[in-house]
Amino acid sequence: MINRKNTKISILCSLVLILSVFSGYANADSLDKKLKQCKTEFNTAHSKESTQGVAVAAKLKHLTLMKEILHELNTKNSDKKMTNAELQENVMVMSHLLEMLVIENLNRKEQTWNLNY
Repeated sequence: MINRKNTKISILCSLVLILSVFSGYANADSLDKKLKQCKTEFNTAHSKESTQGVAVAAKLKHLTLMKEILHELNTKNSDKKMTNAELQENVMVMSHLLEMLVIENLNRKEQTWNLNY
């Protein structure tokens, strides 16, 4: 027997992912705009007030934005000598991404610790 609630969530997640790719939602002009969108989606995904469907959709958007930011940094900075301002911007962006990853995986810290040691 198929669980209808899980089916609805799966369909919703799939639609959000497809729409985010084709609608240009994650295609912001600058790195700053993408980072702000990424933070907003991260906060929505981890908000206690968000429903499960909204949180899952926000998490998918957040992951998509993170991948786009990393890809943009990679293509923008490959094979070029960077200025101090560019280095500072990259460090700030990467620190924000790292902060979000740490917060997201903080609950799994004990599990990882037990596996490694």
